[in-house]
Amino acid sequence: MQALTIQVNQNAQPAVYTPKLNYAFYKQVNKDEDLKGNNQGGFSALINGLLDGNVDMIVATYYHSLAYYKRNQPSEDAVEAALESTVFASDDDTSKAFDEIIEDMKQNDFLARKLSEFIKSNDKLSSTMEKHIASMTDEDKKDQYQIGMEQVQETTNKLQSLLTIQESSSKPEE
Repeated sequence: MQALTIQVNQNAQPAVYTPKLNYAFYKQVNKDEDLKGNNQGGFSALINGLLDGNVDMIVATYYHSLAYYKRNQPSEDAVEAALESTVFASDDDTSKAFDEIIEDMKQNDFLARKLSEFIKSNDKLSSTMEKHIASMTDEDKKDQYQIGMEQVQETTNKLQSLLTIQESSSKPEE
């Protein structure tokens, strides 16, 4: 993830903010009421959104990656404005940002474990859904559950492939 030049208000000079994906980031994401939903914590919702290509999740990731600034953390609107001239400037830059965020999460040992937990949780969910589908008699509901299970499996496979690609490259020295 790249550093952002953010103007926190009209009277302030723009300043450079360096994003950090760490435990403070995780805690803030997990508590974010706007991210939570569908029986998911904020972190799981963020990962699902990133893997689905939801640009709102890029904004959320950058915003929460500045959690370590505490009271000096820029607003989400200020972060989004800074992303307009960088990450959102082109389709290529936006597409790259999704993979770069996952890659940067992988570099933090705690977040890497959380990504592994996400995969395990999705595998359990798929297995439970598969058993439930097998016992269903209503074909319409069965089809709906089948589609949902396939979406969960697709998300899991995409994250596994991103993590596998990144594991094959060496971890940079900090």
